[in-house]
Amino acid sequence: MNKTFGLLFYLKKNKVDAQGRCPIYLRITIDGKRKEISTKRIIEIEKWNNQGSKAIGRTENVKELNAYLDALTAKVYQCQRDLIQ
Repeated sequence: MNKTFGLLFYLKKNKVDAQGRCPIYLRITIDGKRKEISTKRIIEIEKWNNQGSKAIGRTENVKELNAYLDALTAKVYQCQRDLIQ
């Protein structure tokens, strides 16, 4: 079973609202096949770090958002482990 697996959080910049905020999407890639889902969260473009797939800053909102993204990542990896078993 030689499968590749990848997770990526990214901004959907073609859906910018009037305040300059974009929705955050999660892309799951397995063997080159992509599926994208919305995280139901939004952020200002300038507060997003593309390399780290995280929000930039130290405010409470940023910490909560990053914790949510970490929890979502953990949940996806747990589902992957469950499927493998």
